[in-house]
Amino acid sequence: MAEGGEAEEQRITEYIELKEISGEKTYLNILGGAKTIDIKGGYHKLKINSHVETLKVFGGYREIIVKAPIDNLIIGGGRSIIKVHNYGDAQVNNLEITGGNHDITIYSFVNELTIKGGISKVICNYTNSKINKIRTIGGQREIKLNPNTQKAILENEGGTCNIIKTEIEPEPVWYKEKLSEADIPITIVSEEHKIKESCSICLNEFQKNDKVYFLPCIHCFHVDCLRKWVKTQKNCPMCKYEFENKLGD
Repeated sequence: MAEGGEAEEQRITEYIELKEISGEKTYLNILGGAKTIDIKGGYHKLKINSHVETLKVFGGYREIIVKAPIDNLIIGGGRSIIKVHNYGDAQVNNLEITGGNHDITIYSFVNELTIKGGISKVICNYTNSKINKIRTIGGQREIKLNPNTQKAILENEGGTCNIIKTEIEPEPVWYKEKLSEADIPITIVSEEHKIKESCSICLNEFQKNDKVYFLPCIHCFHVDCLRKWVKTQKNCPMCKYEFENKLGD
């Protein structure tokens, strides 16, 4: 979570008809499916490993890892990091976001994405990334689309919408479904990594043969820089994603 350490993981194996959470710090691993999960405020990490009909989150800070179908994912305000993984039948039918500040990475499929106000960054340019319809209303957003998603129906009603058309990019070589559950390995930078940004800790650009760590949130840092960082912090310097993984040798 973003502040004060991460809550203990709750592995929920039974089916949920309705779960309401208000102003708490939680780490939920949904394994048995759910009809409705309603969260208001607080700091939350959610792993969706079984079908959820409706997930509603309003305010607060949350990380949502989607590895199973969600019919309706509704986000209101706050700060979100959302990843729709290319894993099994993971997908979101309707993703609706209102206000707030959000980073959304789509590795698989979202049928309809609606963004109303706020500031959002959407990355949908990987091999299996696809969105059928995008609707934006006011606010500011940057959306990266691969050629498949460039064919999506796009409706823009005011605000600033920066559409970046890219080629299809393969899933990063460090992208692994089990990454969040394993030690984080050292990676040697090569040309195939195509790292364009610099290390946000030392501010130096990455060079070929540099030793780096890729965190589960996909942000990258020099090995020495991150080792010093984790002596006092346990979250990503860029997005504040908290990780329990050990840094590999």
